[in-house]
Amino acid sequence: MVAKVRPARASDSNALSLLANKLMPREARTPDRIRVLKLSLRKPNYYLYVAEEDGRIAGFVDLWVFSDFVHAGRMGIIQNLFVERELRHRGIGDCLMTGIVSLANRLRLRELHVWTSFENRPAVSLYRKHHLEKRSLLLEREF
Repeated sequence: MVAKVRPARASDSNALSLLANKLMPREARTPDRIRVLKLSLRKPNYYLYVAEEDGRIAGFVDLWVFSDFVHAGRMGIIQNLFVERELRHRGIGDCLMTGIVSLANRLRLRELHVWTSFENRPAVSLYRKHHLEKRSLLLEREF
């Protein structure tokens, strides 16, 4: 069965927060995640898609869009992509990526960016399958 991909709704916040806790445990408190998620969903440059399988949210992908004057157009960053561990290797991540790449095309983005750790080989393979290539290095500083 192929997962159904659809835009997230505010009513998905609890389920999405549970998935976020699995993606990045101890990173944030659940109420804070839900608050930020609901605020983000109201922003015109934020897109969050969920994959449903058997009536439950099995994964999600989110995209931030921003203007870049140097490229004279809009760019997108896939901030997060996550699929429940027990549901992986069933094509759900592929469905999410297909949906987000299709959205990027409809939005006429100039570039689509994503990052993951070098060790996350399944994610790297998924991103490469959707024609994202290693072109730069992302450096990060946490506050």
